[in-house]
Order: sequence, then C-alpha cells, then structure tokens
Amino acid sequence: MTSEDVMRVGDLRAAGVPNHVIEARCRPGGRWQRVLPGVLLLSPDPPTDLQRWRAAQAYAGPGSVITGVAALRAQGVRGLPDSGRVHVLQPESQRLTGYDYVFLERTTRLPHPVHRHGLSLAPAPRAVLDAARREPNPLRLHHLLAAVVRAGLCTAQVLLTELDAGSRRGTAAPRATLRTLLPTT
Repeated sequence: MTSEDVMRVGDLRAAGVPNHVIEARCRPGGRWQRVLPGVLLLSPDPPTDLQRWRAAQAYAGPGSVITGVAALRAQGVRGLPDSGRVHVLQPESQRLTGYDYVFLERTTRLPHPVHRHGLSLAPAPRAVLDAARREPNPLRLHHLLAAVVRAGLCTAQVLLTELDAGSRRGTAAPRATLRTLLPTT
C-alpha cells in the first residue's frame, strides 16, 4: 500500500484525470470511493486504519499533524482503545472544520512532526496528552498514559512538563494520573 491509495480530487484533476472519469469511478459499485469531502480512496474495499489516517490528513491539508490515539497507534503503541475518530491538529490560520470521523483542532502550538507511513504525526508526548485531555474515563486515562510510559516513548515527568507548556484546559485528570506514574524515591 502506498500513499497514492488516498488522493485529493484536486490532485487527480491537476494530474489530468477528467471530472467525468472521477465521477464514473466513484459511482456505487465503482473502483473508487469518496471517503471525505474532496478525498478519494482508490479502492472499492473498506478503508484500513492507515488509509483512514491518510484520508484525514489529506482532508486537513498541508501543515496538519495527526495526534491522539491514531498518532500513537501509527507509531507502534499497541492495545489502545480506538474510538474511530482521527484527531488532527491544524495551524491556527486554517478554518477547516471537522467532518465525519475527523476531529480538527486549531493550535498555536503545532508540534514538529514525526514522519511514519507517509503521515505527519505528533510526537508521543503531545499525542498522548491530546488524547488524555479528552478521556473522561479514569481507567482508560490511566491505561492510555501508562501504555506510552511502559513503551518507553517518554516518562511521566516529560508528560508533566509537556502539560505545563500547553493549555491548562482538560489537564487536571491527566496531571493526577501522571503523579501516580512517577517513580517513587
């Protein structure tokens, strides 16, 4: 599978694919499918997680960064619950809104991305904290934070430092959970 399995309609048009060909291939039973506005999957099969992530990033546009559980899973963290949503950070100047399974968040603190599988991903500390801020269940929150620490992607102290650098919104529960993950002296 390549990153060419997901394409923006505009990119296909720019490559010389006529509108009538795109429309014909996207009809029911066709070889392609529309997965998000302006984004096609060049296959009739249901999209894989990786294809859904690529489609979300194509929809969000240049400069976007996938974060949260999707970013962690793309970086190899296993056993995390998947809500089916893809959380994507976009530069504050963009005004695109989320759609279907894509949750878009504008930020002034766009992280320097990690690149895997043709995707721009938030580094593990940022990705896990973006997910943790929105996790209402205390057990799932603990599992989420502990999974990243156990995987060796960062320490609880690094996560607390990252929390201090960002917005205070939604940080009380992650802070309390992280304190339980700090090594005892």
